[in-house]
Amino acid sequence: MEWDMKGKVSLITGANAGIGKRVAKRLAGAGSSVIMVCRNANAGEKAAEEIRQETGNGDVKVLQADLSSQGSVRALADSVLGGYERLDVLIHNAANFDLSMKRPELTEDGVEKIFATNHLGPFLLTNLMLSRLEQCAPSRIITIASKGLLSYPRMTIEFENLNGELKYSPTRAYYHSKFAQLIFTYELAERLKGTGVTVNAIRVPSVKVDAGRNDHLPAWMRALYKLKRRFSIDPEQMAETYFFLSAAPSLLHLSGKYFDELNREVASSRNSYDKLVWRKLWEVSEKLTGLK
Repeated sequence: MEWDMKGKVSLITGANAGIGKRVAKRLAGAGSSVIMVCRNANAGEKAAEEIRQETGNGDVKVLQADLSSQGSVRALADSVLGGYERLDVLIHNAANFDLSMKRPELTEDGVEKIFATNHLGPFLLTNLMLSRLEQCAPSRIITIASKGLLSYPRMTIEFENLNGELKYSPTRAYYHSKFAQLIFTYELAERLKGTGVTVNAIRVPSVKVDAGRNDHLPAWMRALYKLKRRFSIDPEQMAETYFFLSAAPSLLHLSGKYFDELNREVASSRNSYDKLVWRKLWEVSEKLTGLK
């Protein structure tokens, strides 16, 4: 897949490693200006320099942000709006899937950290970027869900348990946040009709983690991830789907869809099409981020 992205500006969160880094390289290689949003600025700058050297594209910049912090997200938005006249592609790749968390951890904003990082951060950043995306239309927003949601066919938003007040496990919290991102995609697509801004979600399966990324984990968890690698796809392959949704001319007007790693449209669970839940999640997210 070779598409010209010259003159475009693409923003990718969680871009210093894994899929995010490969997507940044793919977009830079196609000529796009790339904004790599990274929680660790040093790791981000190292990855950005590699991309500049390998693609010959010097317009690859790093902005530091922590998606779990609403203050950090707002500062990021200010930096992008102040530093770039365009924004054509917004990819919400950053995510928290910390299996070592045994109990809910609240952020400075009083929100459970996984939900804050994986849903509220992208929700807030999207809304802060919408005016620029609309000015540059046709433009695209890409959200990330998970193939693991197939294991939770009855999942819906637990509005009374957003902070893990009633029950908690990091695995369920992660898939709950990814379900939230999926239905946020559907609701946003409805709201953006006629604007020229499209939004689609990717169903990401298990992807091989870069060497060294799990060194901080306990031995049993490292062994688990090592076993998982046997059944995981390469991040380069997954990055091709991200690039497809970012650049394919055939998707110029397609919105509110769900894609797998083979670039095929797929259906999500029955509960994910409940428009009343879409709207309630939007209203709650507005309240939790101070947008309303």
